[in-house]
Amino acid sequence: MNTRNLVFIWFGFLICVVMGGCGTKEKETGELCHIVLEEGEGFCAEEPVQTAETGSDMSFKIILEDGYYSSGSDYQGKYEITLSDKSDTETVILTLHDVKYSESICFLAEKGKYEICYDANGGKGRDGGPDFVKQYDKGAHFRINTLRGIDIFGREGFTLVGWNTEADGTGTQVGLGSRIQWKKDLVLYAQWIPWTDISRFTYEIKENYAVITGYSGNEEKICIPSEAEGVPVRTVAEKSFYETDCKSVILSPGIYEIEKKAFQNSSLEELWFSDDLARISGYAFEGCEKLKTIHINAVQLPAYSGNYFDTFQDKYDRLQFLKDTRKIVLFSGSSTRFGYDSEEIKKAFPRYEVVNMGVFAYSPALPQLELILEFMKDGDILLDSPEFDAANRQFCSQKELDYAVFAMMESNYDTFARLDIRNYSQVFNAYTSYQETRKDMERKNYQLSATDFDEDGNPVTEKSYNEYGDYVLYRPNSGKEDPIYGLPVHYTVNAFPKETYLDPANQEFKKFLDKGIRVYFTYSPRNKYAVSKESTEAERARLHQYLKENLIVPVISEIEDSLYSGIYLYGTDNHLSTEGVRIRTEKVIMDIKKQLEQEEKR
Repeated sequence: MNTRNLVFIWFGFLICVVMGGCGTKEKETGELCHIVLEEGEGFCAEEPVQTAETGSDMSFKIILEDGYYSSGSDYQGKYEITLSDKSDTETVILTLHDVKYSESICFLAEKGKYEICYDANGGKGRDGGPDFVKQYDKGAHFRINTLRGIDIFGREGFTLVGWNTEADGTGTQVGLGSRIQWKKDLVLYAQWIPWTDISRFTYEIKENYAVITGYSGNEEKICIPSEAEGVPVRTVAEKSFYETDCKSVILSPGIYEIEKKAFQNSSLEELWFSDDLARISGYAFEGCEKLKTIHINAVQLPAYSGNYFDTFQDKYDRLQFLKDTRKIVLFSGSSTRFGYDSEEIKKAFPRYEVVNMGVFAYSPALPQLELILEFMKDGDILLDSPEFDAANRQFCSQKELDYAVFAMMESNYDTFARLDIRNYSQVFNAYTSYQETRKDMERKNYQLSATDFDEDGNPVTEKSYNEYGDYVLYRPNSGKEDPIYGLPVHYTVNAFPKETYLDPANQEFKKFLDKGIRVYFTYSPRNKYAVSKESTEAERARLHQYLKENLIVPVISEIEDSLYSGIYLYGTDNHLSTEGVRIRTEKVIMDIKKQLEQEEKR
């Protein structure tokens, strides 16, 4: 007799023994439901048979075997799968909500598809663990997130700063937790930096931690130790590295705070730290005019996995993969995420691939466009459709970073190292805000994908994003035309001063044009009843002409075509319903074709 038959016999026995248990109909409060979690491949459950009152929640603790990942359950009600704690153990909690019936359910686990081997490369396995370990990845993303490292390897007097495909560091470098393209027989070697001798520092020992207060060395590369006199280094105090002549600083994991003016006027060019660093004063690096690059290593579990912020790295993976291919890149915020049928665009322009890079309009477009620019080439097309309700960000006039920039970097911090931070402001305030925002969020893992969740974070059975980056879950038309938010947007010339809006946008567009990239400007969708009373039809026509005359790129669409009846919007005033997407995509395809034909005639 097989296991499944045994389970059903046991399940039937439970039903017979417990009189009054709930059956196929919903029972009154106080009656009991019995759930049997069937045995399966790749896991074991601590208590596979449980009983609870009708309408209550029920949780199963499940231990996954090495190389296996949770992929869901066949429970028909609402459920969630979470880590049992904030560590990297393969122990998860399956929680069933509002249990109403006795039944037998399955937990689904699948074997990782890809294998990466990690070599301690001079280090040692933690707690007597091996010096060579394997990681199994189920392929939730186009590229694979590496292990965070410090929980598996250690080396006395050294800090782990990343992985490399070559033991001597001459190969491809990748940060802890960041992404790398998988290839067969991929081995990653730990990269260690020795601590700067503790005698070079002055420090104070508090009750159970140390505070760095000064530095007297002359090394070009400083690695601040994670401990002093046997206690952890927690803080780098004000003026500790004032006017220090160094090029690189590595902050070891465990350092919690960098105080104001800690590195004031130093010659620092490159900074390394881990994402357990919680606070960095906005003035910590005041006067560090050469500081260009920040490398962040992940030592904590991610909080935004499966969230729409997490889609940026998936889209960016696709963009990198297509760097040598002719492509159309769609950009703005969530109205782009919700606003196109990229497969239809691909069909209309078969010589081009399509990448939908839209994520979130209320975060500055400038760093996103800078990252996008790196992987576009001569002959590509950037289709930009700024959202007018976030115009200062969408027209590249905001150089201040915010928490959302880091949220978009969380699943691949190496991407942030591509930015020259001298071009932005409030970098460290934004990072601290990011840490405050995610401090109490549930910690997840890199195996989660935004494609498995809807916009609100609920698990879905069909993929919510397609390969192009479009959000594709079906969205019905609205039953009414009224605006959702009651926040009218200005479609007026006065709302877009040339110096503060159009000039910054033009400066960024010019970088694309200089590489031979066509840039086309089109309007983002908007509920036509969610515009200000000043935005009359005449004023909208004046704005359209103003943009055509002052932007250095073609405006290929009409404002009026972007203003939709509320019926074609879903949940917001600028996210299109599925039918709205079809209507808009057809029009945009016509606009692009018309523009390309005009250019060919010149």
